Amino acid sequence: MDVSYFGAYGHVPLRVALLLAEVADILLSAFAGSARIMQLRATARKHHRAGHRAVKAGAKDSSKARR
Repeated sequence: MDVSYFGAYGHVPLRVALLLAEVADILLSAFAGSARIMQLRATARKHHRAGHRAVKAGAKDSSKARR
């Protein structure tokens, strides 16, 4: 089977071409999934910090009200 990919040309058996395509797909999916997980973790961290600051601010306000 003749294969052409980003300017590279070659002749490989069909099974090898399918195997390489599958490996490339797995790597691409893993990369995209990892990027999305990092985005979600960053967002969760940001919301956690904002909530923690709100709790601290609420504690300071309640201590002022007691005085």
